[in-house]
Amino acid sequence: MIKKITYLIGVLLFAISLYLTYEYFTFIQKRESVVIQKGTETTAALRDEVDGILSEIVKEGNRLAELFGSDEYSIEEIEKLIKESSLSIPEIQGVTACFEPYGFSKDKRLHCPYYNKGTQDYLYVEKSYDYSVIGKGTAWYTGVRDEGAKWVEPYFATAAQDWYIDYGIPFYYSSGPKKGEVRGTITMSFVASGFKKLVHSMSLGKTGYGLITSTQGTFLSHPINEYIGTVNLKEVMEKEEQKELAAAYKGLLAGEKGDTEFNDAEQKGETLFFYDKIPSSGWGIGLLFYKKDLLGDEQELNRRYIRLSLILSLLFLCLLGIFYNKDFLDRREIWNLSVISSLLFLANIFLVCYLKHSTTQDQNSTDSPPIVDVTSLGNFIEDQHARAEKLKIPKATPVPTGLFVQQLEFADSYNANVGGTIWQKYPLEIVDSVKVGFAFPQMSPFSEASYIEESYRKRIEPKEDEAGYLLVGSDFRVTLRLNLKYSDFPLDKRHINIEILPLDMNDHLVFTPDLSSYNYTSPSQKSGLNNKIKISGSEVLETYFNYSTESYNADFGYNEKSLFEEIPVLHFNIHLRRLLLNAFVTYLIPIFVTLIMVFILIYSCEKTAERQGISESMAAFFFVLIFSHIDLRKEIVTADLIYMEYFYFISYLVLVLTTFNLIAYTKSKNALFDFNENQIFKAAYFPFFLLLLLAMTLVNFY
Repeated sequence: MIKKITYLIGVLLFAISLYLTYEYFTFIQKRESVVIQKGTETTAALRDEVDGILSEIVKEGNRLAELFGSDEYSIEEIEKLIKESSLSIPEIQGVTACFEPYGFSKDKRLHCPYYNKGTQDYLYVEKSYDYSVIGKGTAWYTGVRDEGAKWVEPYFATAAQDWYIDYGIPFYYSSGPKKGEVRGTITMSFVASGFKKLVHSMSLGKTGYGLITSTQGTFLSHPINEYIGTVNLKEVMEKEEQKELAAAYKGLLAGEKGDTEFNDAEQKGETLFFYDKIPSSGWGIGLLFYKKDLLGDEQELNRRYIRLSLILSLLFLCLLGIFYNKDFLDRREIWNLSVISSLLFLANIFLVCYLKHSTTQDQNSTDSPPIVDVTSLGNFIEDQHARAEKLKIPKATPVPTGLFVQQLEFADSYNANVGGTIWQKYPLEIVDSVKVGFAFPQMSPFSEASYIEESYRKRIEPKEDEAGYLLVGSDFRVTLRLNLKYSDFPLDKRHINIEILPLDMNDHLVFTPDLSSYNYTSPSQKSGLNNKIKISGSEVLETYFNYSTESYNADFGYNEKSLFEEIPVLHFNIHLRRLLLNAFVTYLIPIFVTLIMVFILIYSCEKTAERQGISESMAAFFFVLIFSHIDLRKEIVTADLIYMEYFYFISYLVLVLTTFNLIAYTKSKNALFDFNENQIFKAAYFPFFLLLLLAMTLVNFY
């Protein structure tokens, strides 16, 4: 009968394992296809966005070339035309109208005005150098003059002292003896740094970075500023150690479209690189994504791992029972089952804990996702403005705010000492009407000292393509009271969220992340945190900005309750993962040593009427565990039940059952305990402990 039941259970478990395996691979394929789709769609969207801007520039350049080729203009009229053209396209830095020697007038050899939106004035190139002579730094003019309309390779503009990316188009004499000959060129100019901001604003900062290369492979946009205009993709390709990425670079140079996947050792994960060609210019475009960011929540995948592991473990035990093929197991087979089941339970506990420890902490459901690009930030601001219109209250003025943490350490379980710098950019039109500064609402009332002091202030004058602002920087050293959770200790991930609020809610300000001040906005790059910070027993996983909303049940005397309802609070988040070695050495070793010593006592105890020493030994083991448990509670002061405490609770239960077993075994005859000299209890000792621990681990982390 037992054999038949074992066979039936084995068949059932085998069927379940087949289904779970099929479902797992189906789920993986679906996730992979979603990742590829997201990457392809994002790359296509960025390509189309850039192509649309470039097409608009080409169209505007052609319009100006027709105007200059069909009519005569005075100096004032030329300056007006190039200024209006420059202002019509937000992405360009300026427009240049250059004439061939004596092409503008017989009295003036060269004439080449450039309107710069950044400085709001005109620059006359001919005063700096002779742009009509072929040589270094003049290809933007001579190349277009001799070869026709084209996008020019990046060059360093001597007059403007910056790297430029130009679209140039020649215009021609429309009459006279030189009819049809080149009279000059129109140049639509990008400043390379502005081009980088353009790409960054349209790409997903959370999932990597974007780059653009010219038809010759020169970097027009790259996260590393020093690469722009000076480094060629061919050079990077030759030095690239990742064969897959080097092959993708080769395809990018050839104007092909595709994608590749490889393992990034630095990021410790799979990385995707998509590349394509921009139709209007022939430039190459590439986007690098970190797969873990595109995959999203890992909980569902982890649950599939756990289910499959549990079923396969049970199936293995069932097959082992079938292999023995007996209604009754002998002494050796019982010990074999004990050891194997203990190892399987331990392996499943390790798997569940590993998945929990390696998974990035989920966001609080009341908080916004990480603000990692201009698009997500713009969406948040629009939502705030829509709310203001609905409630008929003034719209909040955005104040770009950045933070850099120089020092960080934990004072105790809930207080963290933080030091660093905060800078803010207040629009000039509101500087005189608002309180300049910020507040940390989490500042501990019990902190011995706090320091917040303005360290620099600079007025940035407005430009035609961007508003002016007052830059205010402050140094701070404060103790913050944090609402940390320790229920998962030692597998917990501490979340330090630094809240930043305006000094006066009546000023109607909303602090926004100053993304442009950071080289990277990807959480994995840990922007805003000194990379020399070492936190004892922890490692930093990621940093990012996001928002939460707070509502208060008081108006603080303003008689305007709307001022204190659904207030957007800017957070700078630092996620930490605890290193396990310290916790294991401090707490797990005493537990397992105690359990092993108890097992040795069980194994060596003989059936005798003399029971002296059993209770005393168990009491000694109990006090070892209870003192270790007390030390745990002293270190982690929390009202939550800690995961590590389940080790102690189960150990207490095992000690009680062991004491009862030894007394019952030595005191009287019992068929269950007398079988093979108490072998059933001995063999079930570790499997029972690990089974209970596995059950509690699943309850907490599944």
